[in-house]
Amino acid sequence: MNFKIMKFDIIIQCRFGSKRFRGKILYNFDNGSFLDYLCENLKKNLKINNIILATPSDNFTKIFEQVAKKNNVKHFFSKSIKENDLLKRYYLCAKKFKSENIIRITSDCPFINPEIIKKMMSFYKKNKLQFLTNNRPRYVPHGFDCEIINKNLLKKTYLKARSNFEKEHVTPWIYKNFFNKKNNLKILEKNLSKYRLTLDYEKDYINFKRNIVSLRKISLNKNFEKYLIKELSE
Repeated sequence: MNFKIMKFDIIIQCRFGSKRFRGKILYNFDNGSFLDYLCENLKKNLKINNIILATPSDNFTKIFEQVAKKNNVKHFFSKSIKENDLLKRYYLCAKKFKSENIIRITSDCPFINPEIIKKMMSFYKKNKLQFLTNNRPRYVPHGFDCEIINKNLLKKTYLKARSNFEKEHVTPWIYKNFFNKKNNLKILEKNLSKYRLTLDYEKDYINFKRNIVSLRKISLNKNFEKYLIKELSE
C-alpha cells in the first residue's frame, strides 16, 4: 500500500443518553458545547478525509444533525442498529463513507490533542499497520485514548465478534485475537495514566468549566506533553 495516499476518517461515537451523565457532550463549554470544541479542534489541526459523528437513531438524532451541520462534519445513523451495538455502528458508518482507515475517538474525550493523532497516523502509515492504539500499556491520561483500524480488519471484527461486550466496545475482539506489541504506540515518556480528562460525571463538567484556560493549553498546543505535566500536576 502506498502510504502517501492513505486516507483517514475520524468516526466519533456520540449519544445523548449516557447513564452516568445524560446529555454531557452537549453541555456548554468555551462558547459552544464539548462536542463543538472537539470537532473544531480536529478540523482545524488535522488533514482528514472525513470527520463523522456516528449516533444512535433515537429522539436526539436531529440534535446531532444540527451539531454536524454547524461544524461542517458528516453525520451517520441507522434505524437498523441497536444503540449499544457500537461495532455495527462503526462498521456500517465506515462502509457508507468508504472509509479506508478509521480513527476512533469517543465524544466524551473532547480534549484529545491533535498532535497525538498526527503521531499515531504517521506511525501507522510508516509501519503499514492494520491497527494501532495508544493505551496498551496506558501512559496517556484517560481522555487521550485513540485507535486506528483498517477497514478490512474492522470488517473481520464485525463478522467474527460474538459477545455483547465485543459489540458494545468495538475493539475487544481485536485485542483478543489480533493485537501484539507492534500495535501500540507509547506517546508519552512520563506515565500520566492516573489523570482523567474524560467527561463522565457532573463533577468532571464542573471541574472542566473551572479550568478552561488549562484545558485549552493541553488540547491546543503542539507541545502538549509539557502542558499535560505542568497543568495536571498543579
